[in-house]
Amino acid sequence: MDKEHSLISGQLDKIELQYTPIEAISDTVSALRDSFSSGTMRDIGFRKQQLRALLKGLREDKKNLLDALYHDLHKSHTEGLYAEYDAVEYEIGQYLDNMNKWVKPSRNALAMEQPAFLLSKSEVRKEPLGVVVILGAWNYPFRLIMLPAIGAIAAGNTVVLKPSELAPHTAQAVQNLVTRSMDSNVIRVVQGGVKETTELLKEKFDHYFYTGSGSVGKIVARAAAEHLSGITLELGGKSPAIVHADVSDLAPTAFRIMWSKLANSGQTCVATDYILIHRSVKDKLVPLLVEAVTGMYGKSPKESPDYGRIINARHWNRLMDALSATEGTQIAVTDDLPDESDLYFPPTIVDGVRPGDSLMKDELFGPILPILTYDTLDEAISLVNSRDQPLALYVFAKNDTAEAVVSRTRSGSATVNDTMFNLASQTNPFGGVGPSGVGRYTGRYTLDTFSHHRHVMKRPLWFPSPGVDSIRGPPFTGSENSWKTDLSHQMVYPSLWSLRESVLGKLVTLIPFWRMLVTIPGFLVAIIKSKPVVRRRKD
Repeated sequence: MDKEHSLISGQLDKIELQYTPIEAISDTVSALRDSFSSGTMRDIGFRKQQLRALLKGLREDKKNLLDALYHDLHKSHTEGLYAEYDAVEYEIGQYLDNMNKWVKPSRNALAMEQPAFLLSKSEVRKEPLGVVVILGAWNYPFRLIMLPAIGAIAAGNTVVLKPSELAPHTAQAVQNLVTRSMDSNVIRVVQGGVKETTELLKEKFDHYFYTGSGSVGKIVARAAAEHLSGITLELGGKSPAIVHADVSDLAPTAFRIMWSKLANSGQTCVATDYILIHRSVKDKLVPLLVEAVTGMYGKSPKESPDYGRIINARHWNRLMDALSATEGTQIAVTDDLPDESDLYFPPTIVDGVRPGDSLMKDELFGPILPILTYDTLDEAISLVNSRDQPLALYVFAKNDTAEAVVSRTRSGSATVNDTMFNLASQTNPFGGVGPSGVGRYTGRYTLDTFSHHRHVMKRPLWFPSPGVDSIRGPPFTGSENSWKTDLSHQMVYPSLWSLRESVLGKLVTLIPFWRMLVTIPGFLVAIIKSKPVVRRRKD
């Protein structure tokens, strides 16, 4: 083990994650539902107190969490820090600093737009959904379960966490942190594999949040559909990096591409999955890609304390099968060979790959980088658009070229002249589109995801007068009631600039308070002709 790591408890390498008993899962969900119904999460101050407690526990457990990441994925202390721990700590800070502002109801000046709402008060409140479940992923087993949990708690929900059993050390560390730091009436952890997860998904939740593969995402989506509940799916896809002929500097291009491909040994949902390189710059870029690898990890990444491992033998063999079947040409990058006993897979670059190659069938999720060559930008864009929308798209080119690519493609996110670094921008939304995901989160967007935006309107009973109020209901027939149509149109849906055809009509909309002014004649007619539908009783 690396010197910067120490055992969490006893023989960490031999940990056996204790699964939650099947019979206890329903009780866990019921307890959290009872807690929510009792109003436990109603007070924003209490939610903040829970986040402060989480922050305190997080800092106390810092080394244990980093150790767990090392044991599960061979993540170095530094990579575990900036890719997982720091992101979670920063997210808590964002909420503690901004939560009062983010949960505050938004208000619209209704009467300025529609005079019928004069003297009405209207606001949109962000209210909690109820009991939510968050199913984490194994590749970033701390970050990807805790970031949504923070926003869910800030929004006022009670939460069930289901860490990935494929990263057992981190799953246990998450449970230790949550159990020790937070109120069990707010958040609880369910551990287990397929059997336990299947049982968990039988329970009714008010929102389902899942990060992982599309195949499991469909199972989670069916569970949510069974209860007509909301869902967020953070999936993946084959995220391309397009390198065009007019790219300004190939050296940082090569470094940034290989950084995203090899961080966490390629097991990142927004890693560069493959490169589309313009033919005119390919021979210059490829040697720089190799140089970037050796510059970061040396000629023997297996000996580097910074290079990760594949999560398990099944995924290691999946990568070997895809690589064995390729018709492309492997480029010499390192002196190492794959080692199943150590779950080590070396950085691998494959040139001459075609769209139908084995490396282009599914998301690679590993340190293999296929290279495809193109001659025209249209050709590159067509290839991207022929596939499912990826979670991310990267383009290295001048601004005009980059904008042409972004505007003519679809992806969860798009980054120009960089890769994957946009994930650190937690004031912006992260999420996929189509097969790469449903919904978004990080920062205030997580709070929106776990909130019901409830419109609340308050109106006086004394205004408008009973006669004028009668425009909304029958009788409508007869000449004596024709005034209702005109006045209701002016009060509820006044003709806006774009709905008016005459020049004079458009000019009217330039007059201040024109919406109020055009209703005055109708009001006068209503006062004269109208009769209240229901008369006030004197007794």
